[in-house]
Amino acid sequence: MFDHEAYLEAELLNAPRQLSNHLFHYTNAEAAIFGILRSGTLRLSPFESTNDLWESRPLYPSLTLHADDRRLDAGMEVWNELDRSIRIHAKVACLTQDWELPRSVLNPDALRGWNHLSIWAHYGARHSGVCLQFDRNRLIEAFTTALVPGALLRFHGPVVYRSASVGAGLDGVNVGQIREFGLDAVAINYAETHHDQIFFRKHADWSNESEYRLVLIDQSVLPIEFSIREALTGVFLGDAFPSSRLPALSATLKAYPSVKVFHLRYHNRHLGCFPSIAPGTTDAAVTNSLLASHNRSGTLDERRTALKDSVRTASQQRERAAALCSTHLDTLKKAVEKAGASVLSWPKVEVEVHKNTAAIPDNQRSRAPGVPGEQIYFESGYMCVIENVPKHTHTLVAAIAMQVLNGDHIRIHGVVKTEHWKPNGNEHVEQWRETYEVPLTETATALGSIITKIHDTLKASRSDFDKKRGLQSKTST
Repeated sequence: MFDHEAYLEAELLNAPRQLSNHLFHYTNAEAAIFGILRSGTLRLSPFESTNDLWESRPLYPSLTLHADDRRLDAGMEVWNELDRSIRIHAKVACLTQDWELPRSVLNPDALRGWNHLSIWAHYGARHSGVCLQFDRNRLIEAFTTALVPGALLRFHGPVVYRSASVGAGLDGVNVGQIREFGLDAVAINYAETHHDQIFFRKHADWSNESEYRLVLIDQSVLPIEFSIREALTGVFLGDAFPSSRLPALSATLKAYPSVKVFHLRYHNRHLGCFPSIAPGTTDAAVTNSLLASHNRSGTLDERRTALKDSVRTASQQRERAAALCSTHLDTLKKAVEKAGASVLSWPKVEVEVHKNTAAIPDNQRSRAPGVPGEQIYFESGYMCVIENVPKHTHTLVAAIAMQVLNGDHIRIHGVVKTEHWKPNGNEHVEQWRETYEVPLTETATALGSIITKIHDTLKASRSDFDKKRGLQSKTST
């Protein structure tokens, strides 16, 4: 018997998808009508009110200290105050991304931002609420330009979902900087440095939300609002949206004459989207020494500026280093692209080239500014990913990356590696790896050697790669 459900799942999995310029926000009817639409603003609520324990519970950074600071009590109280200082001043607005599928797919609306049943259940008042549609670019512009007294930091971007996380990792907070600049300044700087890990990481259990966030940190503990009048483009009513709320909805939507209204209807495990009533009609459903003082005088802004000055040099060095190796980086990119083109004739493969530093071993990657260790002023690279099709169960990767070190020395990394799916965990094998560290004047020669070996190793790896994926490899050309 033909398995229709398996066919639909496979079609959805393999269909090309395109991220649209829409963002969606789910809420209950009252909050939408009498709050957001009536005021024309979207609220950024306290970060600590989020649901994932990765966010609602403390994320303690590592604490480092010099021998001079060992007499200080840098324990749990400092940890808690660091977390509290970030958490009570951070506000977040949570939205859902929108993915478009070809209309030829049997369920082309499966990944639309308004079509998340679990989000309707959690945030849309069990389908009786509203899902607001925004133009992404206009919403971000409204957020980033909103006048917020005391605003310190603003971020926006998609949430990354992980099954495991070490939080911000080993790159934490220095006790000496707390003593020098004050815990409040260090906490805000830590939030700025690690905003991706703090505000844009959630457990994989929440990945169905496909979330996009707006995050603001200021000196207030109260929520803030910003205007959405120019960004709102659509209103989607839940399947169980109460008809008694339609008059109020129509009245508030008079201020948004170009906004379209849709009503969602559920039938046979399918959520359909239909034009709703026109706006205006009413007849249809629609106390510690470390915490107490600091050496540097001045206001929070002055001390925070002083702290940021300590890392500005690293940024300037990075710009200079990037300029030093720009020509070689172009050569590197073309070489990886050529490597990708050379394998397009292999049977049953899909090839993509990405900007990536995968060739650099973890222990040789650049550290954050001010962290003790080797000074790496700039690093960049590219990788060619060769995937078996139709199932991505076997992967061959060729990657090159370069780093600019102290004294204008260049370190070049090259690697070819494979990954094979196994029931008990993927098998990772490095077929070849080599590293050169040379003066800038010798970069071209060293890079040429790496490029040659990348191409030779790719050819030599084909036989084993094809064998692993059950193909009879032809002689490499």
